[in-house]
Amino acid sequence: MKRLSTLSLIMLMACTAVFAQTKKQKNTVRPLTAAEVSTRLSPEIKLLAFGPVSKLDSTFIANARKADKARPTPKLKNGDSVEISDLNIPGLKKGDPLVPIRVYRPKYANGNVPLLVWFHGGGFIAGNLTSDHQACATMSIRSQVVVISVDYRLAPEHVFPAGVNDGYSTLLWSISNAKTYGIDTAKVGVGGGSAGAAIAGSIVLKARAEKGPKIKAQLLVFPPADMDTTHVSVVELWNIPGIKGADMTRYLKYYLGEKQYKNVPEHALPGLTQNLKGLPPTYILTCGVDPLRDGALLYAQRLINAGIFTELHNYAGYPHGFVPERANTELYYMAKKLLNQ
Repeated sequence: MKRLSTLSLIMLMACTAVFAQTKKQKNTVRPLTAAEVSTRLSPEIKLLAFGPVSKLDSTFIANARKADKARPTPKLKNGDSVEISDLNIPGLKKGDPLVPIRVYRPKYANGNVPLLVWFHGGGFIAGNLTSDHQACATMSIRSQVVVISVDYRLAPEHVFPAGVNDGYSTLLWSISNAKTYGIDTAKVGVGGGSAGAAIAGSIVLKARAEKGPKIKAQLLVFPPADMDTTHVSVVELWNIPGIKGADMTRYLKYYLGEKQYKNVPEHALPGLTQNLKGLPPTYILTCGVDPLRDGALLYAQRLINAGIFTELHNYAGYPHGFVPERANTELYYMAKKLLNQ
């Protein structure tokens, strides 16, 4: 047997020490206290860490939907610059219900413009066309795109792929009716926030699998890319106000149903797919104090490693769903950039 040189022994000992330290660090990851979470938040929102921690159950869902229903459609700040129409379009499959959509078109656009099919957030269990009304209008104007917002079916009554099918039927309908709305069918993208980002990412996978419409870009705002409960961000933010790590499994069970949860389809969430070939240019926005952060960061890293044009922005100091105004401005910019490059 060959004897190890002194240098080799030193290197081996160093590597062993690093491995041991890394293992120790992993073992010390634990749920943070409210006080610890507050130190990670931006100064103006530190008090959010001490808010009430909600319980995700049927009562929570009922209350969230009640609030959605009671919320009036906001008066737009820029309503004179966008044309809006509400429609009900056919579902994807025979027997599927009509899909309510809202179309936003910039009033002063010249010629055909790109299309962005948009999906609201709400944990797969809440949200409607009112949720992102102002944001969709502003995006249409600033990005100079037709935005079509989709009121997809919600879990747990309608499990995957119901919401994805509603979105895909909207994508197909939009392209078929491109002439009516002045849409450039060579510039089609999808996007969404939170649960809506997951649906958008799944539609990209569905379109690729079925050799459907070519999607030019996906814009994913704090997406639940894989909902892996072992991520550091999930463990540390296990019991916080708002979206918390402890809810990941329940949200996923609501979305998939018990049967599919035991064997999660690879295309149910964008970060689960093993094959990244042919995916479109991607913009991902994450929040630094969000349980979903690490899953989205991992997905972004995989896209980058696969050679996919990917822009990633992490907003340190912000929890899920809270971003500074500059993040919205950036989203509008990226929509315009990716759909036109």
